[in-house]
Amino acid sequence: MKTVHIINFKHLLPVLFLLTISCSTKNKTDEELLEKDKIELKENLDSYKIATYKFGKILIRSSAEKDTISTEFQSFKKDLDRIFNKVVKYNIENPENLSLLDYILIYRDYKKMEDFIMKTDEDIFPTLVDSFNLIYGDSISKKREYYKGKKKEYVQNIEHATLSAIVILSKDLGKEVSLYECTKTNPELLPNSEIKTLLQYFRGFLFFEKGLYYLSEDEISRNINWLNNNKSVDLPYTRAFFQWGNLDNESTHLGLHSLNHLFRGFDRLMMEREIDEKRALEDFEAFLKDANKIGLNNEITWSIETYLYLKNEENEKAIASLTKLKTSDFLSSEDKKRIDESIEYVKNRESDKVLNGFYDKFFLSKIATKYMYAILSKVDWGKVMKKQNVPHTDEIFKTIDNLKSFIDNLKKYASTEDLKNKGKSLWNKTKELAK
Repeated sequence: MKTVHIINFKHLLPVLFLLTISCSTKNKTDEELLEKDKIELKENLDSYKIATYKFGKILIRSSAEKDTISTEFQSFKKDLDRIFNKVVKYNIENPENLSLLDYILIYRDYKKMEDFIMKTDEDIFPTLVDSFNLIYGDSISKKREYYKGKKKEYVQNIEHATLSAIVILSKDLGKEVSLYECTKTNPELLPNSEIKTLLQYFRGFLFFEKGLYYLSEDEISRNINWLNNNKSVDLPYTRAFFQWGNLDNESTHLGLHSLNHLFRGFDRLMMEREIDEKRALEDFEAFLKDANKIGLNNEITWSIETYLYLKNEENEKAIASLTKLKTSDFLSSEDKKRIDESIEYVKNRESDKVLNGFYDKFFLSKIATKYMYAILSKVDWGKVMKKQNVPHTDEIFKTIDNLKSFIDNLKKYASTEDLKNKGKSLWNKTKELAK
């Protein structure tokens, strides 16, 4: 009698699922994978933090709106103006300007118009500059005409780009809000200038940091093409941004070109197809070629050198680069311990062990990401904006601080648990006063 083998589908299904995912990724085109990232980006923007931040911005921008944009907006206009008149008086130094009851009522109104907030494009309203002119401007500023057409597109692009850079290091707003502001920028609407290439690089970096590798690769690829076709564009802000004050314009161009290749290489290294890894190696070689021309010698060059030396089985050179990398201030004691282990593997001709595994990709990219954050943290954005003649710069920074505090308090005071605690506290105080 034949033995009948029963297939246990319970154990087989996970394997089939993994095989399906693996095949679907490896067989898809660049365009299909890019579309997948675009869908994921939209999902990333659906969060409470972004919704309340957008609520705050719409409060400010719609306060300057004089026209009836839509019937729905008109139905909320009085509520928006009433909330704005309360919130505009809020100051992080005097938070008592808004009471617990104010927060409860504002949160109630926010929930009532939440769908409107989420589906409304804030760019249908006047720019932040126009709004700040009305709030903080003198009698002449208050009478200025609002930006229209191409000029409005340019101004609000700059506003989104600037805010995406300012808030990324913020503890309260951070990467989520920065990503939102980044998606609101459109480099194609900017003239051929340094601002355009810096914005595209920054967008590519943010998409990479969020794990949207195909979106990042697309952004950076377009920026590399732009840099290749605009070699004569002056790059003074890039020199200040990356602290390359000793470089001339040609060398600055090479430096920015190299960093674009670096992060595109990381994008491709994180992808799963064989062709992507091959492309990544080409990008890393292009990065080192440019970096060596301008004398760039730091954690990033050492980490990429190590990776390429290991790939080419040049073990002694790999050990030299790993030894230099170990001196980096960006690395933790645990990271340095792993470098020591890597050196031992390479000494024993086991260089494949260093490159095997998911962690190593992130180890390399973590160094570059930390480098970028270190650069961003040293930029005086207020000074940069004033040099660009952005009006109300001080007020913009003050508003960002107030908005961060307001969002935090709105969430805190609107939560059910906190309301219970506040209620108990008020009840206890009432009893004490009664005694």
